[in-house]
Amino acid sequence: MQLVENIFLRGNEKAVLLLHSYTSNAKEMQYLAKELHEEGYTCYAPNLAGHGATPEHLFASSIEKVAAGSIEAVKYLIEQKYETIYLIGQSLGGVLSIRLANEFPQIKAVCIISSPILERPAAELEKRAAHFSKRYLKNNGNTEQEIQEFMSEHFPRPIEKFIAFQQFIVQSGKEVYAMKQPLFLAKGGLDEAVFHKSIDLIEQKVNGNIVCKKLYKNSGHLISLGKERDLLAEDILDFLKKIEKRTV
Repeated sequence: MQLVENIFLRGNEKAVLLLHSYTSNAKEMQYLAKELHEEGYTCYAPNLAGHGATPEHLFASSIEKVAAGSIEAVKYLIEQKYETIYLIGQSLGGVLSIRLANEFPQIKAVCIISSPILERPAAELEKRAAHFSKRYLKNNGNTEQEIQEFMSEHFPRPIEKFIAFQQFIVQSGKEVYAMKQPLFLAKGGLDEAVFHKSIDLIEQKVNGNIVCKKLYKNSGHLISLGKERDLLAEDILDFLKKIEKRTV
């Protein structure tokens, strides 16, 4: 069951693929997609595998399925005859973007928002899954007792998937050096230190790329949902326009 629909806004011959964060869904990228589409771009924001639905769907997914789904999203745009694709990835979406940028020559620029490439405790990922589960059940109208019973039944989760997830993040960080596309980097001033360090490290690792890095002082982790989302959209649009005019 898919509770959140994928977003596809048809525009011109240039496509923007927007990938959301872990435990989130396509709506996280809706504002950016709308703003970019108003400037003419075709925008595609799919739900990552296991996302946009129930906690059980999230539990059944894996980082391997998520990565495979992101590859299919790029292939879908290529099959639709889009020869110029821009990537925008937030958190996990940005991690996936690193891999995709190195695989598909059709990807001409990459925007990475709040993405980790440094190792974090696997327990932190489980906390994210637990937080999502509680929020989903509460929004679904479940009672506190029902929520507690669900959490007792499903948590703690098997640690293997979270370890694989973390290893995927770290390995992706090792592939940054191979990226050749112009790169836009964004970090929130109120975000955790590990994400600040990761964005700075990405900037240091890229070799000869055109890099534009922005700090959004009043934003947390998910800048696309925060009070500076309009500024983020403006900055990304400006970056893409300069890339197209070769003036960045």
